Amino acid sequence: MTSISETLFDTYGDSLMQEYAPYDEAEILAALDRMSMPQDMQIQVCDLLSSCYLRWGTAAFAIGLRLGLTLGSQSADRQIVT
Repeated sequence: MTSISETLFDTYGDSLMQEYAPYDEAEILAALDRMSMPQDMQIQVCDLLSSCYLRWGTAAFAIGLRLGLTLGSQSADRQIVT
C-alpha cells in the first residue's frame, strides 16, 4: 500500500474493521480450547488468523479505495462532459 493508503487505513479503515468485523481473540481461543490441540499450537493458530485478518482487511480496504477513486473520477469526468 502507498503511504497515503496506509494513513487512510490507520485513521479510517481500521476503526471500521473494529466496528463492523472485530477480531475477537477470546472467541477464537475459546473455539480452539474445545479442540484437542496443545496450547502452543492454539497460540500459533490464533496468531495466523490475526495475521490473515489484518492482511485481508488492509487488502480489501486498498482495493475498495482504489475502486472508489476510479469510479469517482469517472463520474466527475462525465459531469464535466455533459
